[in-house]
Amino acid sequence: MDPLLAFQNITLIDGTGRAPVPDSTVIVRGDKIVYAGRMGKGPAFSEETITLDLHGKYLLPGLIDCHVHLSGSGEVDSRFNVDDGSMALKILSNARKNLAAGITTVRDLGGWNELEFAVRRSVQAGEFSAARMMLAGRFISITESGADHYPGMYRMADGVEQVRKAVREQIRNGADLIKLGVTGAVLVEDGLPGATHFNSDEIRVAVDEAAKFGRRVAAHAHGIDGIRRAVQAGVHSIEHGTFLHQGPDVIEEMAKRGTFLVPTLKAGWDVIEGDTSKVPQWIVEKSLPIQDDSVRSLKMAYEAGVPIAMGSDAATPLNFHGRNGMEIYWMGQAGMRPMDALVSSTLTAAGALGWDAWLGSVEAGKTADLLIVDKDPLDDLRRLADGRCMRAVFQGGRLVACHPADHYPAGIAAEDCLFIGDEIP
Repeated sequence: MDPLLAFQNITLIDGTGRAPVPDSTVIVRGDKIVYAGRMGKGPAFSEETITLDLHGKYLLPGLIDCHVHLSGSGEVDSRFNVDDGSMALKILSNARKNLAAGITTVRDLGGWNELEFAVRRSVQAGEFSAARMMLAGRFISITESGADHYPGMYRMADGVEQVRKAVREQIRNGADLIKLGVTGAVLVEDGLPGATHFNSDEIRVAVDEAAKFGRRVAAHAHGIDGIRRAVQAGVHSIEHGTFLHQGPDVIEEMAKRGTFLVPTLKAGWDVIEGDTSKVPQWIVEKSLPIQDDSVRSLKMAYEAGVPIAMGSDAATPLNFHGRNGMEIYWMGQAGMRPMDALVSSTLTAAGALGWDAWLGSVEAGKTADLLIVDKDPLDDLRRLADGRCMRAVFQGGRLVACHPADHYPAGIAAEDCLFIGDEIP
């Protein structure tokens, strides 16, 4: 039997939304949490227990990012294209950057030539440490120029039967969910973000076909007409939701159905606040005017009780993997309470993935994905993206990333344990 690993003298932020609990202990056996709560109430320690005294530090669940593209690395022109060998290495590198930043799980919503599945198999085989991956495979779209811009990511489909076949192809390739391009996109030069692409019957068949295989559907949707159609068809999450504020009735319907909103504010703020000297002008011109819409839509959805899940859209111009936690900060700036913004990346995010029964909070029986930080992240949510505040990352009970100055007992670290912030630009 695996020895107990006890984290003592910590302030516990368990990821459920409950108030922080000082002077807590978290006990792990193998890859599972067996106790989390006040000191002195847990199981008795044995001589084999490995004890970590973390006085003054904060322990919370590993963070979950519900919207990334591992095939992109923040390229200024949003061009991801490289040969397959280089792309596989890029996907692995980005998955490791996420892990080293405390993002222990990612949902990839558009991979590249199915290479992400090969990378995941290597990670699952224990060959590398990397963020746990939920993969959508290819982005299913109508016939459009986005497929020329992202040739390894798109799968075009027109009409009900083509959509049905495209869904089946992704599932055959190993997809855990389906990504559907319901409206136009910002990062396609001639794309109109507000334009509706798929018809209602096409969206509905994607949802129905995915459901046969126990898969959810995430809908890329900016415009209110496309959002409305997607929600009515039963998609599980709206990605971006830029003009959602134009449809209070749709917001009400999302709250009623429990449809998640993944707002991806960071993608816009990185262009607005970053060095855009090398970013194509068309990207800047399309990003700037709609950011206020995105913020307003999130605020209205949050106030109406729509479940909000964190998604950074890491990969878009200047939006680097490893800085994902800034999305939580921007959600707070948009009006979410700090605790609610944090929970959007823990238990609510796990719910968006359908993994909340075993992931997303520090509770007995859950998988031991844990993040240890120096200071209270609720006082300043930017700390969740600041490597100077992070001390250690545990995934499935193993130490997978730590601060270079820290030393941990033998036997708890992964073979290729990363340093906090490793490889982040």
